[in-house]
Amino acid sequence: MSNSDSRQGPVTLKPVARTSKELAIAGWSSKLTAFVVGGLVIEILTGLWVLCTPFSITAQLQLILHTLAGIILILPYAVHQWGHVATWYNQKASVDMVLGYASLVATTVCMVSGVAVTVQTALGTRLHPTWDLIHMVSGVLTGAVVTIHVGLVYARRREQTRKSPELAAAIGQLGRRVLGYTGAGVGVVCLGMLLAPVAPTRFAPPEDYSLPTYAQNFEEYRGNVFAPTYARTESGMFVEPAALSGSTNCGTSNCHEQILAEWQPSAHRFSAMNPPFKMVQRDFAEDREPQETRYCAGCHDPISLFAGAENLHLMGDDAPGMQEGTSCAVCHSISSVDARGNADYVLTAPSKYLWEDEDGLGKILSDFLIRAYPHQHLADYDRNVLRTPEFCGACHKQFIPEALNRFGMSPGQNQYDAWRKSHWHSEHESEDLSCRDCHMRLVYDSRDPGHGEDADRRRTSDDGAHRHHGLVATNSFMSEVLKLPHWEEQVRLTKEWVAGETVLPEIADLWPEGPVASLDIDAPTSAVAGEDITLHVGVANRKVGHNFTAGPLDFIRVWVHMTIHDGAGNLVAEWGQLDPTTRRICDSAGKPHEPGNSRNSGTLVLEAQPLDENGEFLLEHELWRMAGGMGKRVIFPNHSDRHSYTFTVPSDAEGPLRVHADLNLRRYRQDFLDRVVPDMERDSGVYQPTLRQAQAKCEIGLLSGTPSPGGR
Repeated sequence: MSNSDSRQGPVTLKPVARTSKELAIAGWSSKLTAFVVGGLVIEILTGLWVLCTPFSITAQLQLILHTLAGIILILPYAVHQWGHVATWYNQKASVDMVLGYASLVATTVCMVSGVAVTVQTALGTRLHPTWDLIHMVSGVLTGAVVTIHVGLVYARRREQTRKSPELAAAIGQLGRRVLGYTGAGVGVVCLGMLLAPVAPTRFAPPEDYSLPTYAQNFEEYRGNVFAPTYARTESGMFVEPAALSGSTNCGTSNCHEQILAEWQPSAHRFSAMNPPFKMVQRDFAEDREPQETRYCAGCHDPISLFAGAENLHLMGDDAPGMQEGTSCAVCHSISSVDARGNADYVLTAPSKYLWEDEDGLGKILSDFLIRAYPHQHLADYDRNVLRTPEFCGACHKQFIPEALNRFGMSPGQNQYDAWRKSHWHSEHESEDLSCRDCHMRLVYDSRDPGHGEDADRRRTSDDGAHRHHGLVATNSFMSEVLKLPHWEEQVRLTKEWVAGETVLPEIADLWPEGPVASLDIDAPTSAVAGEDITLHVGVANRKVGHNFTAGPLDFIRVWVHMTIHDGAGNLVAEWGQLDPTTRRICDSAGKPHEPGNSRNSGTLVLEAQPLDENGEFLLEHELWRMAGGMGKRVIFPNHSDRHSYTFTVPSDAEGPLRVHADLNLRRYRQDFLDRVVPDMERDSGVYQPTLRQAQAKCEIGLLSGTPSPGGR
């Protein structure tokens, strides 16, 4: 080595720039590239499947795979894109480069929105429609832009593959790896389909399923497995009980918890389990064919009816629908109704989500699927018919058909037509009040994921409210007897309702304040000892949207209890007291009230007495034998009724006379309970309460003098 050479410094090796082809080979052959591209293919295919195909088990499994693959893909995609951009950013601008950046933006937006959607549906209660839309649009764009970008890059490199076996091998290797990942995804879905529980919701009635014999004489019932109710399924098939029950599942995972708590003590919930109904059903089955009790089941026990439970009266608490009565799924699965009543509705069985009735991980996945893939849930349960008064009228309008009483059609309770003919119903929406405006008040502190609704009049999508599902009216006695969850709240709300203390701000401009029915006393201002005095008591239906009172008039009772005391506190006269032993309403002391008294005798009682074809009283709700009735006394909306009370002022009475009248309510006629469920009150420790709806008072001064001839 020469001295000059030895004086030179160390040799610096310049990095050799890799060619575009070499970079391409490295990229196409990268395992990370294959993993990311394979993951994107799985995401695109599963996303399109969920978006474009009908609801199915496969679609639900695709959604789970889509979510898991998306979570796994986030970090590898970020690392890959960082390196990918660093490698190619200084290349000459081209269409495929622009598309590459576009795909980066679209995919990033899709992933960010996917994370938001996953957090909302896995940890929250509701999928926000904006995030859902962003994820859907960005997902479609990602699929389109990534496909075009990769396609253009491949097309540009295609000529090079003919001259470069290394590049061709790299592209082929990438394709095989991507196919492998895609195949693995398909395998996961197929395995899931094999392992996923498949429970059909419908099944055909057995050929030997018994039909009510007498009803086969009538064309409208002939061959109908649900007769003599009008309730039926869209398919004509039976429905598995699990498809219509499980209402507690609606209140899990912070979903419809408030609504579940409202429904649990409601009359809809205990419609099948309440003891009087069960005993009447038993008597019905013994008096007639058991199959004829299906007439009642259409409204009271639809789960059992549609499950094909033949002899409901013998099943007791084992009947499929006994514990839920009119469940969440039953009401929300009704797809059409007819206003003729007698449960004239069509039920379309809902599609169950995977693992919907399970606990643990299965329930977590099911709740996630419902929130992330809500379209079928909404299609099954959020029907416009629910918002119509005709929907309520399907069950709250009743008649006894000839096929049942063997005599001829006889009208029964009918809240729907009374409302339809009243001033509460108007063709002008702003002036119309219907069933749910009053009985399903708005709950403004709603935590329900379905709060707010712009499809409902007087509502907006951001009002933060849901409709109360306790259907509050007059029936809370059984909630307490059965000790149903939250019965205390139902009793409280019912007492407020009956007393006219309920305030509904959303209809305050149409629904007046004060008592549901008002009570007034028309009495002279003065009287003399020994004189006959006649008082007139008026009851006005102020706020009830149908007849007052309504429901089963053979046992619900509204009546006036009036007392007159003199100035010394001595009882002068009394009407409408409860007998201390029998707890029956009395027209006067020791004289039990009988239906049909005139407006000048006894006390005012709103009621009706059904009769059989021989004119005999039906005292135990034997409506299957009802051919007519007597003594019906109800008050139409915005109308009133009057009753006259006559008494003689005692000669030794001290003035003034103090008149006090109460308008009272009892859900059941006491002798009906004593006949049908004589031990229920004692066994439960809950005795039927008397609820006061209104009261009125006045004073009559006593003057000295001679009584007027004929009284006044």
